[in-house]
Amino acid sequence: MKCVLCHGVLKNQVTFRELLLGSQIKNHCCDKCHSQFQPINPLLEKRCIYCRKVSRETVCEDCLYWEKNQIILEPHHALYEYNESMSEFMTSYKFQGNRTLAKAFSSDINQVFKQLTYDMVIPIPLSKKRLADRGFHQVETLLEDAYVDYESILKKRRHTRKQSGKTKEERLKTIHPFYLNQSDQDIIYQKTIILVDDVYTTGSTILQAKRYLLSKHAKKVITFSLAR
Repeated sequence: MKCVLCHGVLKNQVTFRELLLGSQIKNHCCDKCHSQFQPINPLLEKRCIYCRKVSRETVCEDCLYWEKNQIILEPHHALYEYNESMSEFMTSYKFQGNRTLAKAFSSDINQVFKQLTYDMVIPIPLSKKRLADRGFHQVETLLEDAYVDYESILKKRRHTRKQSGKTKEERLKTIHPFYLNQSDQDIIYQKTIILVDDVYTTGSTILQAKRYLLSKHAKKVITFSLAR
């Protein structure tokens, strides 16, 4: 087995039996490449108590905005800082279609979900146009390679411009048209949900989706992203 980033041979490879059992899920990423990604550790530097953004204030400006807009805020779960290495990773993974890169963080993601208590996992949806353009769903692929079961029941009613091409102000003000079919509204009733996206920037996408799910009587919505 090779590192999906540098293509060097990995040590301590997973056996076929371990792979079938899902008992030894490992990152398909060598230690050198993995070290380029900076883990988020709120104990090492002052961060917003909600979104984990580096901030001098207890609650950052973005989260204050969401509080004023009746969003229920709780601590967000994210693994890595969106640094230069993560930006390059996302460019290759999302925008250049290198979907095998999802395996770089399989173990990291799997371990997070083992530590959380929940009823179901729901990925942030893509519009039909975005899915057709990209050829795969980047969040679902991250979850699949981490052996995390999920329900693709949240839908996006229309196509919106890429968040990566917007200013901060535009991202905060973007209205995301999420919806659930009636039968799926029954499925989430009084359930604890983990809502998953690949990157958390201003919180516009994931927090509006959270608000929608709570409005449809989900009991609790935990948010998670690979990067922040």
